[in-house]
Amino acid sequence: MKKLIFIAFFLMAGGVVLSFAGNAGLFDYNPATIDNEMAQLSQLEGFLLQHPGATLDEMVATGNPLASFVSHPDGVSNFDLVNEKALGIPGFLWGCCLSWVGILVVYLVADDPHETKMAIIGCVVNALLSGVSYGGYYWSLSRSYY
Repeated sequence: MKKLIFIAFFLMAGGVVLSFAGNAGLFDYNPATIDNEMAQLSQLEGFLLQHPGATLDEMVATGNPLASFVSHPDGVSNFDLVNEKALGIPGFLWGCCLSWVGILVVYLVADDPHETKMAIIGCVVNALLSGVSYGGYYWSLSRSYY
């Protein structure tokens, strides 16, 4: 039984490592890119300070080059990316794997009530699965001695 649990653990760990292998460049640090993005952000801030009533729709309609900074190269607005999941991981997995700590992380990072609710549901599922597995384990131990 211990060997089976040991093998299952390493298979799951291997699956997690392989699933994140494709995102190796996700956290690369390139100071030149960061400086460029911050310079564009400073230009946009300066424009908005000079024109306090300006909106994004007006800037796009007039063809302002600073409005292109706001849009993502894939056609997705950077404002749409605000509602991403906490660190790209769904709230259900945060709650299911880390219990109350996962709920806290999702609440603080995601700022999305739906993701927080999914983290709570994940925590409840984890508690139910743990209770059932522990109950089954102790039931099987009690049956083996008689």
